[in-house]
Amino acid sequence: MARLDAASLTQLLIWASCLVFGAGGVYAQVAGAKEATENLKVEVRHHASERGHPVGLERMETMMTEQRAMRVDVAEQGKTLAAICQATGADCR
Repeated sequence: MARLDAASLTQLLIWASCLVFGAGGVYAQVAGAKEATENLKVEVRHHASERGHPVGLERMETMMTEQRAMRVDVAEQGKTLAAICQATGADCR
């Protein structure tokens, strides 16, 4: 078996220490990301289980009411357009 001289041993130790510290850094990042993901999952579950803020619920209800009214208007306009097209014999597509 060949013996390592001092320079080769020094290089080997430098590379090994870089490898160990690099692996430790990667492990720390992965562990931190895992913990952050778990915390985020808990927050999302909590947020999803809560009822909305009253102001937000009121705005949402207002938007839903306005959308219903718009749907009625669009349906009426479609019927009116169809009647005009039928009465004039126009090819409305």
